[in-house]
Amino acid sequence: MITVEQALEIVLREARVLPGEEVGLEDAAARVLAEDVRSDVDLPPFDRSAMDGYALRAADVAGAPAALEVVGEVRAGQWPSRPVGPGQAVRIMTGAPVPEGATAVQQVEKTRPLDEFRVTILSPVSAGANIAPRASEVSEGDVVMERGRLLDPAAVAVLASAGRARVRVGRRPDVGVLVTGDEVVDVGASPRPGQIRNTNGPAVCALARAAGAKVQVLGVAPDDSTQLEDALRRGLAADVLVVSGGVSAGDYDLVLPALEELGFTFLFTKVAIKPGAPLVFARRGDTLAFGLPGNPVSAQVTFDLFVRAALLHMQGARVVSRPRVGVELLAPVANHSGRRAHVPARVRWEDGRLVARPVRSMGSGDLVAHARANALVVLDADRTEAGVGEKAEAVLLGRFMEDDGAPL
Repeated sequence: MITVEQALEIVLREARVLPGEEVGLEDAAARVLAEDVRSDVDLPPFDRSAMDGYALRAADVAGAPAALEVVGEVRAGQWPSRPVGPGQAVRIMTGAPVPEGATAVQQVEKTRPLDEFRVTILSPVSAGANIAPRASEVSEGDVVMERGRLLDPAAVAVLASAGRARVRVGRRPDVGVLVTGDEVVDVGASPRPGQIRNTNGPAVCALARAAGAKVQVLGVAPDDSTQLEDALRRGLAADVLVVSGGVSAGDYDLVLPALEELGFTFLFTKVAIKPGAPLVFARRGDTLAFGLPGNPVSAQVTFDLFVRAALLHMQGARVVSRPRVGVELLAPVANHSGRRAHVPARVRWEDGRLVARPVRSMGSGDLVAHARANALVVLDADRTEAGVGEKAEAVLLGRFMEDDGAPL
């Protein structure tokens, strides 16, 4: 049984970075950038007004109120037709180029028009005020987005500002998802005694897609060696094969022998983690295989910590693990497993600090408790308990920013 750090190191070592591909900017969101992008222009490309108001010489209004001659107007998209001289002002709109000679922009709320050609500036304005100077944000040739960045809408806007209608991104990994077990029935079925609905299939598929993968649903395989191997063969062309269930040491846990029969080499089969100690990682050529526990919370936690990291790494992402933060516990947490425990919890800001309250859970089969959590409080193997007010580390899940208003 290896440590979580050892397992993650092996996974990232074996997960090859896939070749990049070019996509249109409209398809770039949620992809991983595979190149450094440089700006082809200065940003702003000219001295730009940050306000609606009047472009003027700051020295002319040092003793405001002061009346100035209005000698023109410039809107966004226009180029000024004349400079601003002493005692003059130009009406200007947000985003418009600042005329030559002007050293500041006074916002319109601090002015009062006298007539069509004169304005009173009601208060002084310092030189440079309300002007974004040319290249103050970015100079032509600067790197504005680095490879390995997971592109969000703000990043897409930056790429657009750099004139990139198309961009190179990491290829999405192809992931085959297989669920095993005689007890597993279709989501739409009414389970008979001893049966459960297939929750791991939809959950793992959703987690894989959220990590940027393309998913092939391989269905549910019963606890039969021949049928299990046939189902696994359908996923051998994938970059990553994810199987849930059948990875323990019981008489009907057939995934390891099936993978071995298909030519996979095992890199580890157990990790010192709770939930999810029986965790398989194997390789066959360019195909990686993860065998996740059948318990649904174990499957989701181990996917989040290991499979997600592999999928992001394969796309070239620089950051592949969930954020970890320090929290203050609002209720005690215990860990007598001898492994690193990941306890479902709700984390949020309260009175200027991050606090966490464990979610009441019946264990690794309690899907509802896990869905209520937005984080996992981590206790190392040698920390058997943590009391109220003590500090602990928490892994923030993808739904951390959601707050349903429920009391902690």
